[in-house]
Amino acid sequence: MTVAFPHLSAEPTVVTAALWERAADLTDLTVISGMLLSGYKFLSMPCARNLRFKTWFLPGTLLRKTAPDVQAEYLPLTWARTARFLDESSFDSGLIHVSPADADGYHSFGVCCTAAKGIAGSSKLLIAQVNPNMPRTLGDARIHTSDIDILVEGDVPLAEYPNRPLDEIDSEIGRRVAELIPDGSSISLGVGGIPLAAANALIDKGAKDLRFINTFTDPTMALIEAGCATADSPKAETGDIFGTKALYDWVANNPDIALASALTTHRPEDFVRRKTVVSVNSALEIDLLGQVNAETIGGKQTGSMGGLIDFAVGGQVDGGQFILGLRSQTNGGRPWIVPQLDGHIVSLSRTFVETVVTEYGVAQLRGLSVRERALALADIAHPDDRAALRAHATTL
Repeated sequence: MTVAFPHLSAEPTVVTAALWERAADLTDLTVISGMLLSGYKFLSMPCARNLRFKTWFLPGTLLRKTAPDVQAEYLPLTWARTARFLDESSFDSGLIHVSPADADGYHSFGVCCTAAKGIAGSSKLLIAQVNPNMPRTLGDARIHTSDIDILVEGDVPLAEYPNRPLDEIDSEIGRRVAELIPDGSSISLGVGGIPLAAANALIDKGAKDLRFINTFTDPTMALIEAGCATADSPKAETGDIFGTKALYDWVANNPDIALASALTTHRPEDFVRRKTVVSVNSALEIDLLGQVNAETIGGKQTGSMGGLIDFAVGGQVDGGQFILGLRSQTNGGRPWIVPQLDGHIVSLSRTFVETVVTEYGVAQLRGLSVRERALALADIAHPDDRAALRAHATTL
């Protein structure tokens, strides 16, 4: 059988825990999901010999301590294409995670739309974990009890994904990023220290009339609470909500938040409709040609495409901006601006990369020649790396 279930805080952990026990007695089982906050211990359990695990998100860049070597088959899909893949597939069984039903018999997908909705609509057998801790959210978030084959009670806390503490480097990059975001923009902040720092800086500068798309996290909640959002509701259209328990409580029945599939937020036509989409993105490294690696470390797949290419396309729309924010070096002193990318994977072509921000400055690459782009990137690299990068740039 092929079994699919949603990721992050929407994983139905009561059901998946039972699946791993059952899988030890099965053969030829294919499991499909994304980033699992519950961890990947099942890949070292007896059931692992009987299953193939396919994923659209390898966790090496976000869960280094808990998932150093996840044995998975990676699906190199954009986020819009992931949504289409889930919508158009035919899974033998789907496992989802929902709120209790309301008086009309409707459950809420709660913190996940794109994956949960796609899996629910594409599964021959649909099993739902019903959890009173799952918030009832608005927007494209409902499924009727009659569309679910099996209900499983599972009263467990939702997995939390707190932000890591910021340091001065993150804060400096965040300040530079925030200066690039005009009032009235539709913004995607992504996940991590730099998006959190950018959110803090937007609050500090008194940003106004912002709309939010893509993931919804604690920093986005803080921006709305600080009065930085549009007066209209919904202020955010999101396919995934993940963060702290305070966030999960805040989104419940909140008209400011609407769940929305990536097929209404991440397609080229969606960016054209919005016109002023500004996205803050991250990467593992960028080379002097402007090519971006967001997926591999040492030639090994450790990250994912996510919405990187989707938002790079959005940056080509009139009024759009694709901003790449990254530290000049890793904590271990390895440069993130390099002459040539690690391995053979190019996550994003140089053509789409136009604004790069480090703690040392902003490189505006639009309209520059290959050599001029390389020199601009070298200028915002760590001082210890600049001389070698500039020397390489002159050869391009």
